[in-house]
Amino acid sequence: MRTAITGGTGFVGRHLAERYDPSDVVLVSRRSGIAVDDVDALTAAFAGCDVVAHCAGVNREIGEQSYDRVHVRGTAAVIESARRAGVTKIVMLSFLRARPGTGSAYHQSKWEAEEMIRESGLDHTILKAGMIYGRGDHLVDHLSRTVQTLPLFASVGLRFGWRDLRMAR
Repeated sequence: MRTAITGGTGFVGRHLAERYDPSDVVLVSRRSGIAVDDVDALTAAFAGCDVVAHCAGVNREIGEQSYDRVHVRGTAAVIESARRAGVTKIVMLSFLRARPGTGSAYHQSKWEAEEMIRESGLDHTILKAGMIYGRGDHLVDHLSRTVQTLPLFASVGLRFGWRDLRMAR
């Protein structure tokens, strides 16, 4: 099964791609010169693919990489390109809190993208992650670096002493 991965050089996309035989995967990313909202380029990239793993996303807006461009217009382009290329399934990575009315442009844009996928008529799966972390991410790596470089590291939580444990019996 040939798979196209949007966001293919990002954290999730590159880890997903590692699980495939390189001859069975097409990486789509702005680093490879394909913008997620370029229907013609996406259609060409998706040619011969059975599924698109739509992992493209941004967690903060920088320059042209806005939530609307990447999540909303990008998803519309992925759907149209998948249709044109004859792709039979889209698997989309979304976020657990994506829903309307949250007051967050990020969550709203992810929700709009989900709704487009749901209404596309294409076979689809929407994965709603709460947190994605691992080697090479921005959370665990920064936290590890902080713990290793600071002489003190404060943590928040409950403190139990010996007396507390004796009283709990």
